[in-house]
Amino acid sequence: MTERLRRICSEYGVVVRFDDLGTWGNAAELRSEYDPAVPEIVVNRLAAPQLAAHAIAHELYHHREAIGEIERLPHRKDRERAADDHAIKLMRELQ
Repeated sequence: MTERLRRICSEYGVVVRFDDLGTWGNAAELRSEYDPAVPEIVVNRLAAPQLAAHAIAHELYHHREAIGEIERLPHRKDRERAADDHAIKLMRELQ
């Protein structure tokens, strides 16, 4: 995770930690999870650094939904696509 990405998380009050997330579904790798109760982003400790940074940026989108900064889309598929688009854009901005 870059220092700038770490600072963005801190500004939002989001804790980021790395842990073993195991697998999900049909042995698909689970890269990250967002828990709005903390708020916290947990990243799979086995994820490659660039994938971890993308996952954090993706979960930041969900945090922004949770705090009402951006509108929560009604369909999960659309939310996940929007979170990926946000992550791609943010990662480009941070380069």
